[in-house]
Amino acid sequence: MCLPAAAGAAAGASALSSIGTVVSMIGTVAGIAQAQQQAAFAQQQAQLQLQQQRQQTVVENQRLANRYVGEVQQQQAATQAYTQQVLNNQTAANKSFAQEQTKLNEARTKAAFRAQEIYGKSIGAKGAVLATGATGQSVGLLALDADRQAGLATAEQNASIDSAAQQAAVGGELAFTQMESANNAAYSKLSVPVQNPTFSPSPGGGPIESPSYNWFDS
Repeated sequence: MCLPAAAGAAAGASALSSIGTVVSMIGTVAGIAQAQQQAAFAQQQAQLQLQQQRQQTVVENQRLANRYVGEVQQQQAATQAYTQQVLNNQTAANKSFAQEQTKLNEARTKAAFRAQEIYGKSIGAKGAVLATGATGQSVGLLALDADRQAGLATAEQNASIDSAAQQAAVGGELAFTQMESANNAAYSKLSVPVQNPTFSPSPGGGPIESPSYNWFDS
């Protein structure tokens, strides 16, 4: 028995419709799967990028820590050099002051021997006058002249001591002025205190490795 033409066409249309529905469903499922795969891939890429950023942050923070250690060590070395320079300047100033005092003491000792010599000559001159046996006003004048000569010589020696004392004072003051100037010059070479490094936070807020400080390697 043969189906009418209209019934056959309807059946064919129904079959095609069913096939289209199935194909559409398959396409929808494939689209969902592809979207999920793309989302997963995008998430993986984002995680990888975040990990790279965190690693870069760790490396940069460690670089800052290393630089801080180097700067601190340089400043410590500069401070030690400054302290030693101040000590050297103080030693040089003390040495110069001691030399000036030595010169002054030598001048005083020389003046003391000279004073004894002057006194001895004065006594000898008076004795020579008296030994002549002369009397009268001339003897007194001659004796006074011996005292006057001794006084002039003594005054000259006292002036030389005063001059030596002034020179010693000026030399000592100059030595300590030079010391202060050298100390100020050495201090001016010191740098400002090293500031603690400012580290970058973790990208995304996750935990990252903290920088380490190696104070033994320069």
